[in-house]
Amino acid sequence: MRRGRPLLALLLLAGCGELAAEVRRAPPPAPLPGLVGETADPLMATVNAAAEAFADRGAGLAGHPAAAAQAIAQLEYIALSLGTDARYPQLAQSVGRELLLARDELRNALGIMAAAPAQTVMRTMLGVAADLRAGRTAAAAAAMTPPLIRPGGAESVARLGELGPLVQASNATAFAREAVARAEALGTGGSTRMVESGAGLGQRTGNFEGAISSVGY
Repeated sequence: MRRGRPLLALLLLAGCGELAAEVRRAPPPAPLPGLVGETADPLMATVNAAAEAFADRGAGLAGHPAAAAQAIAQLEYIALSLGTDARYPQLAQSVGRELLLARDELRNALGIMAAAPAQTVMRTMLGVAADLRAGRTAAAAAAMTPPLIRPGGAESVARLGELGPLVQASNATAFAREAVARAEALGTGGSTRMVESGAGLGQRTGNFEGAISSVGY
């Protein structure tokens, strides 16, 4: 019996450590006004909205700079928030990683500073989206300035309408939607076994962590 006591003590300590980690887990940041419509679950609603916006490699955003600015803000939010939501502790290292790659893809496409704080990018993009929807193109251009966005101005507004094929964003947001829905349905807290359904890759079951290797990242 005495031989088993050290092992039992280690197991108890490990369990306490996991509980403490959950207690320390910060809640996701509150969404900025205008990010998504009024809803009881802003994170889930934003995941769904981003997946729809970036479907088919973001083809629906072409020629729609206001929608593109909104979608960028939404992806920034879920990339920042998914890993800190206590409901999905296992998604930070799988889906969360792919969302960060998608965020980098978008920042590179628009010319957003790589090290810019997510909150700054979200606030700027939501303001730009609102200005463009209201016909305030000059105000939108004035909000897009270096060093946050290069080259800035009217050229960056035009670039919003032609971000090009966004393979990583399309895949990552589709996988995020499926992973969150699956976690909710199974109560797993973030299972990474899911069905692949992004960017024309077809339907197959696999482990999420290796699913994006085919897109060149």
